[in-house]
Amino acid sequence: MKFESRLPAHNVTIEGWVVEWLALHWQMPAASIDTRRPLVEQGLDSVGAISLAHDLEQWLGLPLTLSFLWEQRTIEALARALASPDALFALSPPSESGEALVSSSGETPPASLGQQRVWRLDTLQRGSARFHVHFGLRFDGPLDVESLRLSLQEIVRRHESFRTTFREQDGRLTQVVASPPRLELPVVDLRAEQAGDEEQALRSASFRTLFDAQGRTPFDLQSGPLLRTTLVVLADQTHVLLVTQHRLITDGPSLGVFSRELASLYRVFQAGVPSPLASPSRQWVDVARWQRAWLDSEAAARQREYWSARLEGVPALTLTSRRAGAEDTRLGGLVCFDVPVALTSAWKALASGEGATLFTALSAAFSVLLRRHAGQEDLLLGTVVANRGRRELRDVVGCLANTVALRCDLTGNPSFRELLARHHVRTTEDLSHQELPFDEVVRQVRDARGAPPTVQVACVFENAAAFEVAIPGLCCTLLSDTPDASVPGTARHELTLLLCEDQGSLRGAFEYASDVFLPAEVERLAEDFRRLLGRVVEAPDARLDELTPPALATMTG
Repeated sequence: MKFESRLPAHNVTIEGWVVEWLALHWQMPAASIDTRRPLVEQGLDSVGAISLAHDLEQWLGLPLTLSFLWEQRTIEALARALASPDALFALSPPSESGEALVSSSGETPPASLGQQRVWRLDTLQRGSARFHVHFGLRFDGPLDVESLRLSLQEIVRRHESFRTTFREQDGRLTQVVASPPRLELPVVDLRAEQAGDEEQALRSASFRTLFDAQGRTPFDLQSGPLLRTTLVVLADQTHVLLVTQHRLITDGPSLGVFSRELASLYRVFQAGVPSPLASPSRQWVDVARWQRAWLDSEAAARQREYWSARLEGVPALTLTSRRAGAEDTRLGGLVCFDVPVALTSAWKALASGEGATLFTALSAAFSVLLRRHAGQEDLLLGTVVANRGRRELRDVVGCLANTVALRCDLTGNPSFRELLARHHVRTTEDLSHQELPFDEVVRQVRDARGAPPTVQVACVFENAAAFEVAIPGLCCTLLSDTPDASVPGTARHELTLLLCEDQGSLRGAFEYASDVFLPAEVERLAEDFRRLLGRVVEAPDARLDELTPPALATMTG
C-alpha cells in the first residue's frame, strides 16, 4: 500500500483521536482514559496495540510500527512524537499489508493455508476433538428461548463461516458456503433430576455427560454444519447454552464476535424489533483469497526474510527423556491451576512498570521455567495471535489466528527485570511480523539440525472479557473445561501453558502430550510455575539462577 505523506497533525488532535479510539475499543467513557498514564496499565494488550497502530497509520498517512507505539508508553507521549516533523522520517517503511480487501465471486473459494493445516491434521486424527472449541453460556434469569434461537439463526445468516463446509479435490481444499438454514435449537430438560437445585444439576452426571458428548462428538467437515448448539434447562430460571465450533471456521476473536452479537440480537428480538446490525463488511472467503494473494507481495517477502534470520539455527528442546510421538496422533492430559487476584495484580504492576503486557511478562516467566527444566538458554516458544490488525478484519468470523514462534534468549543469567526488557523488545518485533502463515515460516527456516523448526512448547493467553454476554435481566456466566475453551484429551504441542484472565485473577492449565510427560511431572511443573511467579514479584532483580534453585528438579534425566 502507498502512503500519501501529510503534514503532522497537532498533538492535541492526535490525543483526542486516540482517546476516542480507545473508548470505543474498550467500551468505556472517554473521560476515564488518562493520557498521562501508561497504556499497558490501562489495559492495552498486544492485540489492541496492533489494531491501534494500524488505524493511526491509516488516519495520519504515516507508516507506524508496533515497537514505535510501545516505546511512547502514554497517549500524551505518542501524540507528541507523531506531531513532530521528525516523525515523517523516523518511522520505518510502511507495510504493504494494507492492500485493499476486495470481494471476489464466480469461483470456488480456496481454503487458507491455516485451514489447510487444520484439515490435514484433522483428517489424520478422525474422531478427535483436538480442533473443537466448546463452552457453555449459563443464563440465570427469565430466558426467552425463542429470542435466543432467533439470535443464533441470525448470526448463522450473517456469517458465512457458520454455513461453510469443505471439499478436497486433486489436492486442492475449497470452501462451500450453504444458504442460510432455519436453525433448530434442541432443548434438554434436566429439571426433574435435581428437584430445582440448579447448582447440583450443574454438577450432576447427566449434565456432565451431555456437556462432554456435545464437545467431543465429531463433525463431518464435508457435510456440516461445523457449529452446533443445545439448550439445557437446569431450573425454571437457569439455562445453559452449549456451543461447539470447529477451528476450521473460528478462532478466539471470532468467539468474541459471536458473543457480542448474541447479546445484541437477543435484546432486540426480545423487544420485537428487527436486527439493527449492519451487514459484515467482509466474509471469511474474501479474507482467504486476499491472504493467498498477499503471499506474493513484497511485504510477505520481507517477512520471510525476517523469519529466516530470526529462527536460523534454533535448537530443539529436550523436555524429558521420552520422545514425542507423531503430531497427528497425540493424546494429552491437563493440569489446572489458579493464580489469585493479589499475585495477578502484582504481575500486572511488574509488567506495566517495564512497558510490557501481562502476556509478555508471563511468557518470559514460562521461558525461565523451561530454561530450568530443559537446561537450555535459547528456546522457541509458540503463541497464537489474533492476526487482525486491519480494521476490516476485526469482526470477521473465521480461522484468522496464526502461530508465531517467539525466540527466547535467556543467556547471561540476567535478572528477571533485565530478561523482561529483552523479551519485550524481541516479542514486539516478532509480533510485528505475525501475518506470514506459520506453515510458510516453516518452509523458509532450518533449525540447528538442518530440519524445519517445530513448536514444541507454547503459551496461549486469553481474556475472558472477549466471551462476555451482557443482557439486561440475565446473569451470563462462561463455562469451559480449559482457559481457551479447547476440549481436554489431546495435545497441540508437547507442552502448552494456557492462561485466561478473568475478573482480576488468572486461570491456568498445562496441556501436555501423554507420550512425553507423566501426570505427576506436569503437576510438579505447575507447582514450580506458581512458586516462580511468587518469587519473581518478590525479587524481580534477582538473577535467574537465584529464582530457579536446584529444588526445582529437572525432568530431563
